[in-house]
Amino acid sequence: MATTTRTGVAWFVDGAYALSAWNGSVYGAKFDYLKLRLFIEQDAGEPIGDAYYFNCDSDPPTVAQTNFNKFLSSAPPKGAGLRVKLYWLQSKAHEWPASVGGGPILHPATGEQYTTKSQKGVDVGLAFNLMRSHAKRGWKKLYLVAGDGDFHEVVQYLVENEGVEVTVIGAHFSISGEIAPYVRVIEFKDIEAAIAR
Repeated sequence: MATTTRTGVAWFVDGAYALSAWNGSVYGAKFDYLKLRLFIEQDAGEPIGDAYYFNCDSDPPTVAQTNFNKFLSSAPPKGAGLRVKLYWLQSKAHEWPASVGGGPILHPATGEQYTTKSQKGVDVGLAFNLMRSHAKRGWKKLYLVAGDGDFHEVVQYLVENEGVEVTVIGAHFSISGEIAPYVRVIEFKDIEAAIAR
């Protein structure tokens, strides 16, 4: 039986990571996802097969968010050609520990309770869809715009067991030390001219 050589390129984006890494390393410019796609295809030497974008959306989404997501999901050259997967934001109202009296943490001037919002499901969704995509398509190159240590087991498995070449696009300050030994890094600041708008 003949052995098949698997090829192909996948591109997975954690939207919150991409924005944070870009804003932390490039000043006064925004980046264009279509230009980033073209950069990746040139770097890889072949077209991207599977491409996904993961993020959270406010409820209800703004018109700007809706238009941005439409751009991301539109096929090139009208958009970036990403499959957009949106998850939810969870609000948490903070309270003092019982050991210091308990009760809500309030702003001293406005009296509003301190709350934070965090994304839920994005990392799990990205890891699940990444592994599902690889199982189905068998691509050998992955461009990952995410640097979270939560992905280290997935990245390690793909590199060590499947022979996937993983490239992380981001910023040095936001790439986990757990992922770093397994990947090639392309810094946003080094490709700003190619992908900025």
